[in-house]
Amino acid sequence: MSRRTAAWLAWSMCAVSLASTALALLLLDWNLSYPNPHVFDLWVQGIVIPVTCSTVGVIIASRRPDHPIGWLFCVVGLLAGVNHFCAEYAIFALLSQPDSLPGGRAAAWVASWCGMPANALLVFVGLLFPDGRLPSRRWLPFAWLNVVVAVVGTVAVAFLAGPIPTLAPIENPLGLEGAKTLLGPVATVAGALERGILG
Repeated sequence: MSRRTAAWLAWSMCAVSLASTALALLLLDWNLSYPNPHVFDLWVQGIVIPVTCSTVGVIIASRRPDHPIGWLFCVVGLLAGVNHFCAEYAIFALLSQPDSLPGGRAAAWVASWCGMPANALLVFVGLLFPDGRLPSRRWLPFAWLNVVVAVVGTVAVAFLAGPIPTLAPIENPLGLEGAKTLLGPVATVAGALERGILG
């Protein structure tokens, strides 16, 4: 990838992340204007992570396109921005002003799982810092464990029936009721592992 293409891609990801965050803040303000508003549990992180990660990511990726740290930050910022926007959109479309906007359930579904891969990528930022390589081959099993936890955890929370933890009382529109006994423990363990890894 040429440096110009890398810079364009990094700046585009940063722009989408920051625009999503700005729209999420607008929706948050609208949601708070209604009586008994539901507040997205992770709204502070939904502002801080996209702004900081996208900014750091675009600076590194546009100057050092071969370095994975910049791209990891770009993707984390993008996922966090989209996650916050989808959460606030779902709250507005399904709780604050029911059926006022289309796609509220789809936005809720995206918000249900979008944080899991972002967390996994943050782990890789720590693993690959500062030179873009693992400290030693002994860390390879841990890196693979992080990938497995991210993939399995993302699938589990994406299809877990019941209220979405950060958006309750909104139910997961693609939740598989019959698989709840399997997906529930998997999602719990994956979430605990991710929180433990991130400390």
